[in-house]
This record gives sequence, C-alpha cells and structure tokens, in this order.
Amino acid sequence: MSENWYSEKNRKTEVFRKDEENISSPFYVPLKCLEITENNKQHINVDVIIEERFDLFVNNVHITTFFASPMELRELALGFLVCEGFIEPDVKVDSISVEEKSIFCEIDINTTELEELTHLERCGTTSYNKDNVKKVNSNTGFSTDAIIHAVGQLKEVGRIWHRTGGAHTSIICNNQGEVLFFCEDVGRACSMDKVVGKALMNGIDLSGCALVTTGRLASTMVSKAVNAGFPLVASKGATVREAVELAQEAGITLVAFVRGRKLYVYTGEERIN
Repeated sequence: MSENWYSEKNRKTEVFRKDEENISSPFYVPLKCLEITENNKQHINVDVIIEERFDLFVNNVHITTFFASPMELRELALGFLVCEGFIEPDVKVDSISVEEKSIFCEIDINTTELEELTHLERCGTTSYNKDNVKKVNSNTGFSTDAIIHAVGQLKEVGRIWHRTGGAHTSIICNNQGEVLFFCEDVGRACSMDKVVGKALMNGIDLSGCALVTTGRLASTMVSKAVNAGFPLVASKGATVREAVELAQEAGITLVAFVRGRKLYVYTGEERIN
C-alpha cells in the first residue's frame, strides 16, 4: 500500500466518503495535529484509528486479551479460536456474545485444558501451540493472475486504511481471485481472525480459498492460515524463514512480495497454474 494515504483518501469520490460515514460503530475519531511540510505548517484535522481492549472468555475461562478495532467482535472471537488451533473450523459454537469490553463464547471443549493454558496480552495471539503441525490437504490451484488481482484488492477495499492510514486488511478470495469477504482492523492478526470468523459464519469451505493480507507474513500469521485450513496465503509484504519452514511442513503455498506483475512463491509451487 502507498504511504500517501492521506492525500489519496482526499481524492476519493463523494460517494465513497458518504459510504464511510455510514459505518455504524466508530473505527476512528477526528483529532487535530500540526502538519509540517517543507514550506508550510498548519493545524489540520485528521482521522485517527481506534484501538480498544477486549477480553475473550471461553466457557468462562479467560483466554486472551485483544487490542483491536471495536467492530466485528463476534467474528474476531470465532476466527481467533480457529486460527489459534483451539477448535477446528467445523466445530459448532453454541453462542458468542459481547458485553461491554468482553466477548463470551460457549463451546463444547475441554475446559480443564483451557484453564492450563498460559496466555499473553498481544494483538490477537496467545502462547497456545499444538504439538504437531496441521497438514493442509487441498488440490485447489491458483493462477498468478488470480493472486495478483486479489492482492490488488487490498488497497481497493481498505476504506479505513484510506481514512486513517492505520488499518490492516485481510481478504478471503476464491481461486479466481474474487473477493468473498474482507475485514479491517488496527492489528494485522485481528484483521485475519475477523475475516476467517466472518467466512465461517457464512458457511464457507476455506480449503478452496486463499487468504490474502497486508503486512509481513510472520510465522504467527502463517500458523493462523494453516489452522484455518487455507491452501494458499499471500501478501504484498515480506515473509520470514520460520514462516516458510512452517508452510513447507504444513503443505500450503506461501506467496510474498506480490507487486505489479511479479511475485515470489516460497512453498507449494505445484498449486500455481
């Protein structure tokens, strides 16, 4: 994504801005700042993204603390539990409710095991890890055009990013590169959890889809894609050695540095048509 987010958002159409103003829950607030340029300085109002704290409870056991944007919290909870390996994508969730700054989930899961897990306060990642890496068995193939098109959509659907410059976007697309769902959040991990939760709530089989996200593909991000069952994960950004090793072991396709007509395929190149 371009660094010139503020000037780019000002060039958007009036219709686009009107759509953004209809967002039901505030993602951002206008704040005054001093803008200093080479030839001038002035006080201006800019939109600043909101980051709030939310606690996640499963069967009344505190699992983790999110620092996230105050939208799509039920999707965040479900996606997090799947992406972090607490439950499989097809596990039935009895209920998810939001009360003030807490999210409560009721699931048929071993509560004793949950109580033994340590957890860290991060942007959507706990210290929970499975002993064995999950294997993703999917024959879904993707063309380079589909991957390039999907990554290009990150900038198009990133409305909150255009307003604030502070949001990450995650997309779930089919093997033609068509966007099925997208979510934005102040944290890249939370944006991924949210879009996975949204897709699962709509009955989507993730084994036939790709996960495309902004930011670096660190091992924690690739781990989420593996646990959710995606055959392919892609980003415009870089990746790291541990993420490549994890993708290789899990049998998924990892694509990074998707820019223009060029991309790097680190693992699973047999899925690229």
